[in-house]
Amino acid sequence: MPPQDVAVSVLDSRSWQALTDLFGRSGASNGCWCQYWLLGPDYLRRDRTLNRQALHDEVDRIPAPGPGLLAEAPGGTSVGWARLTPRTELSWLRARFGERLPDGDDVWTMPCFFVRTGWRGRGVMSALIAAGVDLAGRHGLAMLEAYPIDHDVSGATSNRFPGVLRPFLRAGFAEVSRLSKERPVVRYRP
Repeated sequence: MPPQDVAVSVLDSRSWQALTDLFGRSGASNGCWCQYWLLGPDYLRRDRTLNRQALHDEVDRIPAPGPGLLAEAPGGTSVGWARLTPRTELSWLRARFGERLPDGDDVWTMPCFFVRTGWRGRGVMSALIAAGVDLAGRHGLAMLEAYPIDHDVSGATSNRFPGVLRPFLRAGFAEVSRLSKERPVVRYRP
């Protein structure tokens, strides 16, 4: 399905149930509930319900366009998620890569994605990235940043939760540095 057939909106209290449907009982990636970049591996050591509650609390705490975006297919089935949040919220990201992150406290990030099985490879991530770019411009964000995997690097992880590089480049992001050999930092200036 082309990305234009996917509707993307900011997660809010009205769309919370659609997100829980997308993430399912397991909470997306091993009960993460999009807490990895906040907690690091500690998200695995605590009850999944606490991770779920933490993301739910972010819905009311982080100003629009955060804490993330929800993609829905025609008919209303939730098919994808992207975190969209200020980099200052991501404690584990800053602890793990702080010295390798480019300057900028006013940076918003798209550090992780989740796409429903059966919808992967159909443009959902591209639709989420495009919506992030659009919202960054409309909300006056100074910069949008991401840390996707460059699958052209030999031995790169097959993990796709941080996104993959090519869709970001197609959306107008530019590589500014690398956190590791396979993980570029890409930025978009609205």
